[in-house]
Amino acid sequence: MSKLRNRRTNARKTAVAAAGAAALLALLTACNGTATGSVSADGGSAAPAAGDNSTATGSTGGSGSGSSGSGSSGSGSSGTSAGGSTSGSSTSGGGTSSSGGSSSTGSVPTCQASQLGYSWADPGSGTGQQKHAVVAFTNKSGHSCTMYGFPGVDLVNSGQKWSLPRTNATPKRVTLANGASTNFAITFLVPGQGDSSDFTPTTVVVTAPNQRTSFDLPWHGGAVVLQDGATHPGSFIGPVGE
Repeated sequence: MSKLRNRRTNARKTAVAAAGAAALLALLTACNGTATGSVSADGGSAAPAAGDNSTATGSTGGSGSGSSGSGSSGSGSSGTSAGGSTSGSSTSGGGTSSSGGSSSTGSVPTCQASQLGYSWADPGSGTGQQKHAVVAFTNKSGHSCTMYGFPGVDLVNSGQKWSLPRTNATPKRVTLANGASTNFAITFLVPGQGDSSDFTPTTVVVTAPNQRTSFDLPWHGGAVVLQDGATHPGSFIGPVGE
């Protein structure tokens, strides 16, 4: 009799355990879909982790996108892609830079003839037969400008013109602030006793270095020995800023 009771008890326990297992499996299947997730430590099938919104098929990475575009590597128009490289546009050397480049610098422009004032700094002085007259250029451009080289000088009267030669001095570049002036000298030979080849200019035609427009100044130096055919005449001009 005792053995019969034990068998019935064991049968009930087995039936209850089987029913419980079936109910648990049915509940898991209904809540989570097909249980195709990772394998549990004890060799059975484990459900996908809570919070997954799709069937857990083992995918570890998704395709990323940039801040305003899409693509498998995050190729948006700006921002950093999933791979770490910036896919947005960057500033290249073609733009204006703060350290230089062609616009910057800027070099100081050449003084133009129309931006200059012309005047006598010294209309004629010196002792002996060789004298000097000094012409001033004044910058009226409103900005800094540069001058370099020799001006052109013609001594003129009603019937003659003499273009004075240059010295062999080396010119230097002169930078003039707005309102500043620089000079050049005219060296001229006045007639001495017995000189017959002379003429008296009335006007000096001055052309600034590297310019084509001229400006007239009245001549105050008197008669000049005309040596327009001489190899080394006693009248000549120096460079600007000498």
